[in-house]
Amino acid sequence: MPMQPRSGIPNSLITSSTDNKPTPTWLLIRGLCRQQLHWEDFPVKLAQRLNCQVFCGDIAGTGTAWEQLTPTSITDITLQFRLVFRQQNPDISYPIHLLGISMGGMIATEWATIFPNEIDAMVFINTSFKQFSPIYQRLKPNNITTLMRILCSNSLQQEQLILNMTSHTQHRHFHSHQALAQRWSEYAQQQPVSRQNALRQLYAASRFNPPSTAPIEHVLLLASTHDQLVDVRCSTAIATQWHCPIYYHPTAGHDLPLDDSPWICDKIWHWLTHPIPSRHSIAI
Repeated sequence: MPMQPRSGIPNSLITSSTDNKPTPTWLLIRGLCRQQLHWEDFPVKLAQRLNCQVFCGDIAGTGTAWEQLTPTSITDITLQFRLVFRQQNPDISYPIHLLGISMGGMIATEWATIFPNEIDAMVFINTSFKQFSPIYQRLKPNNITTLMRILCSNSLQQEQLILNMTSHTQHRHFHSHQALAQRWSEYAQQQPVSRQNALRQLYAASRFNPPSTAPIEHVLLLASTHDQLVDVRCSTAIATQWHCPIYYHPTAGHDLPLDDSPWICDKIWHWLTHPIPSRHSIAI
């Protein structure tokens, strides 16, 4: 599963900081049944805002790795994902930064738990952990019918339903919504996630056991107050348990990078440039 820089800027044109520190590296990890193309232009915006290089990858069973079988535990998914990234990018300097949305936050957590010296900082977007939140918050009950419809629909109908469920602000205009759904449908047709792999990913996410304390010092949470899929209280619970800062977006849905990627870039930049003392949970 190739993991290529998705910064939109040739690596040779990404300059290091003036104090000769290496250019920061960010690796972005998508959530359940999503692949790196679903980031759309967010990697470009992040690279430009933070003056960093950005990589995106696909876990087994999705995207470029769609023909592989997804492991049934977050640990095994993470170990495989990490191994491929390291093999394909042997010149990367560690530690790196991880950003994960939804299940991607679980994978980032497991990586940092097993190999803490490899990760400098993590950002979670609308993530949930079963130890910290009840099932009815991790998956809002009103989505169960929609999920059943998704399983029984063609690829275009599936992506339309997913967009309705995960996007809240930017793609409500009929024509732009339809164009995006069509593009995502093409992704699904070219690199489909099998029903078996979808269930294996869901099973892995449902069983994941996070550590009771943050595995590394620098963790930021970003949460959408209008997330229709996962209750925003799930992110609040992680921030409270781990004593991490959290920012709340007032209008975006579950797919916050799709709904407002500049907001994410600004919050991360502010967090990196205005460090918050460790062991203090700050809600903003």
